[in-house]
Amino acid sequence: MLFYADCANIELLHRMEALGILSGITTNPAILAGEPAPSAEVIAGICRAFPGFPVFVQTNAETCSGIVKDAAACAAISPQVVVKIPACADGLRALRTIRMERLFDNEICITTVMTAAQAILASAAGAGYVAPYIGDIGQIGYNGMDMLRTIVAALKGTHTRVLAAAVERAQDLAAAAVIGADIATITPDAAFAALEKPYPITEWYLKLFREAAGR
Repeated sequence: MLFYADCANIELLHRMEALGILSGITTNPAILAGEPAPSAEVIAGICRAFPGFPVFVQTNAETCSGIVKDAAACAAISPQVVVKIPACADGLRALRTIRMERLFDNEICITTVMTAAQAILASAAGAGYVAPYIGDIGQIGYNGMDMLRTIVAALKGTHTRVLAAAVERAQDLAAAAVIGADIATITPDAAFAALEKPYPITEWYLKLFREAAGR
């Protein structure tokens, strides 16, 4: 399973890259709003700093025509950009319009997926990625891992990659890998917490080994 950083701060992204785990970068309007520069400049800067990495950028319109316009603007920033389109009827209409009119060749991710049915329909419509929000799905009474398991099984053998989004806990990271998600997107805080929270026990063992070696 690959790991993408849910972050737009280049310094934090470099810290994750230094761990050797970073394979891509995901953003959304809320993440980009936390950066001082305009969103397009932030994305362009990330693409320059991490050449070859996919950089996910989300549309922010509600209608089909608005989504298409936003998507074209996102794609124009860089060939690295993967355009995120919402999992709704207008989103799928926009995906069809983009492909039928050949507006750009960048890959497309259907995002804010909250049910397996949404993911299956998105794949049928031609999405290169689907992004189920496994960390948030519990808020509407569903089990995120059960949903992810169903999506992975349903899309096995298709062209669509499953990106487990909103992964916030170490146990969810492990579960997503066991289930077979292609990618998990995590914040830098979550990545470092997964390494640092068990560290007192790890350090106890390392101290034990050092003491034993020094005898």
